[in-house]
Amino acid sequence: MELLALDENFNPIRYLNYINLQWDRAYYECGTFSVRLSASEYSSDIAYLYTKDRPETGIAQKVLYETTIKGAFVQISGFFLEHILNDKIIYPTYYASGNLETAIRAMIARYKADIPLLTLGAAQGLGTAVTWQETGGAMDTVCYTALQTQALSLRCRYVLTENKIYFEVWQGIDRTQDQTANNFVTFSRGFGNLQQATVDSDRSNAKNFALVAGSGEGAARITQEVDCSNGSYRQKIFVDAKSIAYDPDKQTLAAYKESLVQKGLEELLKYQNIFNVDVTVNATQFAYMTDFDLGDKIDIIIDDIGIALTARIIAVHEVIKNGAHIVNLEIGDKIINRKRG
Repeated sequence: MELLALDENFNPIRYLNYINLQWDRAYYECGTFSVRLSASEYSSDIAYLYTKDRPETGIAQKVLYETTIKGAFVQISGFFLEHILNDKIIYPTYYASGNLETAIRAMIARYKADIPLLTLGAAQGLGTAVTWQETGGAMDTVCYTALQTQALSLRCRYVLTENKIYFEVWQGIDRTQDQTANNFVTFSRGFGNLQQATVDSDRSNAKNFALVAGSGEGAARITQEVDCSNGSYRQKIFVDAKSIAYDPDKQTLAAYKESLVQKGLEELLKYQNIFNVDVTVNATQFAYMTDFDLGDKIDIIIDDIGIALTARIIAVHEVIKNGAHIVNLEIGDKIINRKRG
């Protein structure tokens, strides 16, 4: 994987001869990277790390210099380019309605004016109808959260030959045995393509029903119920959404109520019944980024404990060191606030 260092104006500096690279891609949030260099490889002009081999571009945000008995080294780390959206807030209030991708793109177009090089990529026609409003939230959080309710993601993809950053909404490919359009991808010990697996199941924080309370006082307060229980036992939360104000001059009451429903769906993301699998895979049968990639839906079989899981790849953790390339996949539900070792 080639890494080209760029300066703050995206001008090429040079390709880096790195010692160790960790490239942590994520589907429902901004990913991160860390690269270790000999001090002689480092330049204080390095602002971005570009690679033609991945859709992400790293932002050089942290630099650590150290000397050891083996020499002098520099560690560069930071978020990927999607983090530039974290610098912007949604203000004044944005009222979204219609197809989710279209609404997100319209919001980006409205608030992106002072983000250098950022332009809208091609629309993909993804998502279903949605209504919500936002005041004051960070642009990246607002986008990722809304998109996650429909299993979508976003990218800020830098194109070196055009010197442009394209904002794109996207979705991974269904590669499960429940479909026929794409080749199947299944990982299991029985198939010899699964080296290690860690299964994390946690229902301790699960909720499936939200009562969302918006504008008004007492019995006159506008409320909406969001029921994701599918007829099972209801585990309820209360969502205080007074910050989502009803403005009859800018929206209908029906549209306002739909925005409360969307708020409830987003809050319930924090209370999922977590089923998450970390696996280290062999690339002998399926090639990474050819047969499967970040965001794809695949099948996982853990025979030892009788698990057959159809789920999405929500993170890919890559380590390139000493000529070896290790690929670890995180599949299933996003675990909130978990620190990786």
